[in-house]
Amino acid sequence: MGGGETDLPGSLSRLPEQFGKYSLLGHLATGGMAEVYLARQAGLHGFEKIVVIKRVRPEMTDRETTELFLDEARLVASLEHSNIAQVYEIGMVSDSYFFVMEYVHGADLRQVMEASLRREKRISLADAVYVMIGVCAALHYAHEKRDSDGNPLDIIHRDVSPSNVLLSHDGAVKVCDFGIAKAANRQTETNRGVLKGKFSYMSPEQCRSEEIDRRSDIFAIGILLYELTTLSRLFNAPSDFELLRTIVEEPVPPPSTRAADYPPELERIVLRALSRQREDRYATAQEMQLELEAFAREHKLAMSSVSLAKLMNGLFEKRMQAWQKSQQSGKRLEDHLLETVRRPSGALPVFLPLGSEEYDVSVEATPRRRSQPIATVTPPAKPRGGWIWILCAILAGALAGGVTVAAGYLQDGQQKANAKELDAIAERIATTLDGGLRTVQMRAQSIANTPMLRAAIETDQATVSDVVQNEFAFSPSKGETIEVFRIEGGGMTSLVRLPKDAPAIPPPKSGQETRVENRGADLVVIATEPIGGAKAVSGGLTVARAIDLGVIRQAAAKATTRASLQGLGQEIQLADKPTAVAPTAVSIPISAEWGIAPLKLAAVPAAVEPLPWVAPVRYACAGAAGLFFLLYLVGLRRSRS
Repeated sequence: MGGGETDLPGSLSRLPEQFGKYSLLGHLATGGMAEVYLARQAGLHGFEKIVVIKRVRPEMTDRETTELFLDEARLVASLEHSNIAQVYEIGMVSDSYFFVMEYVHGADLRQVMEASLRREKRISLADAVYVMIGVCAALHYAHEKRDSDGNPLDIIHRDVSPSNVLLSHDGAVKVCDFGIAKAANRQTETNRGVLKGKFSYMSPEQCRSEEIDRRSDIFAIGILLYELTTLSRLFNAPSDFELLRTIVEEPVPPPSTRAADYPPELERIVLRALSRQREDRYATAQEMQLELEAFAREHKLAMSSVSLAKLMNGLFEKRMQAWQKSQQSGKRLEDHLLETVRRPSGALPVFLPLGSEEYDVSVEATPRRRSQPIATVTPPAKPRGGWIWILCAILAGALAGGVTVAAGYLQDGQQKANAKELDAIAERIATTLDGGLRTVQMRAQSIANTPMLRAAIETDQATVSDVVQNEFAFSPSKGETIEVFRIEGGGMTSLVRLPKDAPAIPPPKSGQETRVENRGADLVVIATEPIGGAKAVSGGLTVARAIDLGVIRQAAAKATTRASLQGLGQEIQLADKPTAVAPTAVSIPISAEWGIAPLKLAAVPAAVEPLPWVAPVRYACAGAAGLFFLLYLVGLRRSRS
């Protein structure tokens, strides 16, 4: 973690094994100002946690360096968000300042994109948009952060790049390294006119050393979204000067010129974020986040941490296999982690940021192998005389038997594929539910946090209704219901419901919850968020949205005779054809964070119909074998005569 870090294997020897209450396990990296170590925190009754320790280099104890380091520690420690790598503690041991950071077991976005190119496996739009929504949420939180007195901190990251976005193997998205972030409360400011960050991910105004604001980070978000969805570098040049000139002067090539079938709506979002004039970009990262969420809803993208975890485990399959093997063999967690972070990836460094000492390396391209010549096959000599007929008869008979055996294998394979498709349908149901729950929850949170709504909840119903009906953020999408209610004196009163003719949403059991309800033929996701006012009056907001099961029903109709979703009260039919076969129950892997009762897919795999071409081919081959044998007998008789 941290910008400008290079490996320095001998650094650990200068430190004791015990660093305060942390046991140092190994050296990870060294930058211009600090050193980074992998450590273990042990506690009572076997408590153990793997963390990362960042400390000031011993030879750099001057006041300015110490203040810069403490500025970074204080700034990041104040940021508590699920999409920001957390700082647990700031301390000092033996006159050496340090802070303890969260260890994210996974890879950064640069490694993910390079692994995707290396394995020739594209990152789905759903996973790409899910990652960038997390980045937008993290940066909007940092941009909006205020101190304890309510004064804005005006934080600008200034180094939003692939190496500073971490993806865990559990599907979490974390933004890290606020080491060069600009903030109002930093006691030590960097010099005006000095470029900070990686050149290839800078905004035009940052390249010109002008005063920057949060829209500079939004430009960098646009670069990440561009590269993640096209798997190609946006800005590249032979020198730092040429690179900066390209960012400032050259037009941005549309993503559709790099990737076929690129969605026009997503291209519009990318190009707006990459507008050269900051006034033409999104005003906030949250505004861009909402546009990405709307795009995901419109295109029915199944976004979830489950899907992202599946992508990570597929791209880094060998790493995960090694991790599982180490667990089975009893290897310590820290030993496996050290092997992982030290092992060179060997990836082609396509996304190395230019103009950054962090990746000042040279790489030789590996030449392609020449195609191997195809061996020439010499056909066997043709048998002479009547023996050619007996040989043809044997081949035709063998072909008839081979067709029978192949047909059996094909049918057996189809039966196994239909049975395996049950797991795929269960996974698709889990992904659909997880994506629907997360989207509705984020939608409810974004509306409930609107300052106008928090102020209006303390007034009267007419004011709340006017705010809700006249603000674009409250406009319900297709199939969505929004209801605002007030809690006063232990009672709950509905203030406004959009659309007006929508059915009432069942009241929540608590102030904040996300749940799924069975409406007979369909499922409805409901998320409730509290709206707190400054007075004794408070309220809440509920968003309900139906989940479209059409795609799942189509898949179930192809692969099953009968299928239903069980576990939410009334059984929901997905495919219903008459059959006497008992269904097979498959568990649906819903994330435990939602607190939903276990769900199951009860299904009967579709029966495999006989292949129509097998019988004609088999009879034809058997007839040919008999004909060839008859010709052999005729030839044999003639030769004897």
